[in-house]
Amino acid sequence: MDIEEVLENAKKAFKITKKHFGNTVSFERALFLGWHCNLKEPCKFCYMSTQKDKIKDPKKARRRLESILAEAILMKRIGWKLEFISGGYGYTSKEINNIAEMIAYTQKCKQYLNVGVVDLDNINLGVIEGVVGAVETVSKNRDSICPGKPLDKIIDNLLKAKDLGLKTGITIILGLGETEEDIEKLLNLIEELDLNKITFYSLNPQKGTIYENKPSVSTIEYMQWVSSVRLNFPDIKIITGVWVDKIPMISPLIMSGSNVITKFPLFSVFGTKEAHWIEKEIRSTGKELLGTFTDVDVLAGKKVLGKTPYIEEEISISSENLKKIENLEEKINEKIESYILKVLKKIKAN
Repeated sequence: MDIEEVLENAKKAFKITKKHFGNTVSFERALFLGWHCNLKEPCKFCYMSTQKDKIKDPKKARRRLESILAEAILMKRIGWKLEFISGGYGYTSKEINNIAEMIAYTQKCKQYLNVGVVDLDNINLGVIEGVVGAVETVSKNRDSICPGKPLDKIIDNLLKAKDLGLKTGITIILGLGETEEDIEKLLNLIEELDLNKITFYSLNPQKGTIYENKPSVSTIEYMQWVSSVRLNFPDIKIITGVWVDKIPMISPLIMSGSNVITKFPLFSVFGTKEAHWIEKEIRSTGKELLGTFTDVDVLAGKKVLGKTPYIEEEISISSENLKKIENLEEKINEKIESYILKVLKKIKAN
């Protein structure tokens, strides 16, 4: 890897991103439904793989609906789009459909799904913007790293989604043993699937997995993957995620072609010194930040953001799901207040 070449490509990618996406950067975050994965062979890097044998009743590892909808409301309030609806495997098509309907109705916008191979024939496509495939890695060891996620089935599902007029995306985790030569494989896959977006994550080594003591991806390597995608696909939405211990990666990734930042835990970091640092990293690139990670008045609903990445639209859902939302209104509001209180306590302690 030629570092000077990587930096030069990053400069070109930054200009291309500005041309196609303007001068803004926004936050996104996956909305998780629970912490149980019913795959017989979970992914080798995943936290859920360490919890699988500990969870005796999978239903108890699911989040309550009021908690999910409260988070969806607060994310919209602070200008964070949902990256996708996700969280393990093991939900029926009907369950996925009902949850997606209620989240879309609550947020007044369509949603992406990242819940495995989706039975699109039994999903209300009127609330779905797109489908994301958990490709995770294009390295030669993919089958052993992600044994429960056959790539051919993911590809078929994404192609079907495309045929139905939906947008598509994939997730890639860097730090799983990929090589520089694998970049070409990724570029070929993006072209084959005609993807609308790609989410990169840097590996966050989990205790109890084979990656526990492995190093994650370096900043320059991460930049190379991001800029390679941007240079070859100017119109694709590139979402990059790093953990709180890698905040300095943010500005180099934006300079390499990323236009959305993801991954950060919302309520445990909002308003803290780390959140202020994250915003500073973004603004240091000269970009305008849509959404907030620090304004408690916005989170509490005392102030409204002037500019967000949300575009509201009319969402039609079943009367049954509409009734569920109405019946949960009090619990949703209580959960919203508890999340805000959690943030205030964290800020005070910080």
